[in-house]
Amino acid sequence: MVKKMLKKLFIASLSTICFSFIYACFSYDPHTAEDTYHFGFIELFSSAIIYSGIIYFVAGILLSYGVDKLHKLHRYRSKRNSYFAKVGMYSIAGILVTFPLYLYETLSLHLGNMGILANIRGLIFMLLYGSYASNVFYHVELFINAIGKRLRNHTINDIEMK
Repeated sequence: MVKKMLKKLFIASLSTICFSFIYACFSYDPHTAEDTYHFGFIELFSSAIIYSGIIYFVAGILLSYGVDKLHKLHRYRSKRNSYFAKVGMYSIAGILVTFPLYLYETLSLHLGNMGILANIRGLIFMLLYGSYASNVFYHVELFINAIGKRLRNHTINDIEMK
């Protein structure tokens, strides 16, 4: 259990870095007007690490355990079906995390007086970010599992050769 928790903490750390880097890459705009302030790449990356790290470590790890338990309840006919089922479960988990955050943001910043279309557009983008972030966690977990499996097989082969 401790080993699994440490693994999830490591995955959350790598996921935070990956998500923040990709977010900063897509959000950084070096071509803004000179008389306005714009965030640099490092500032965007740093702020994304702070905000996404909190969410990954608080909600991401817990929801990952839930997705794993829910995934084990069903037998899948193929690895492809299992993969897409888990992608869907992680997407829903990300949406479940970001929806309350969106509600808090709109209520606390008094964005309710914005137009309905702007609110719907903001909600859709926020839910897509949550879905994307949770799937970053899942794919980092797959990557770590593949590396671990390869290392285990490599050490087993080394032991068999001796």
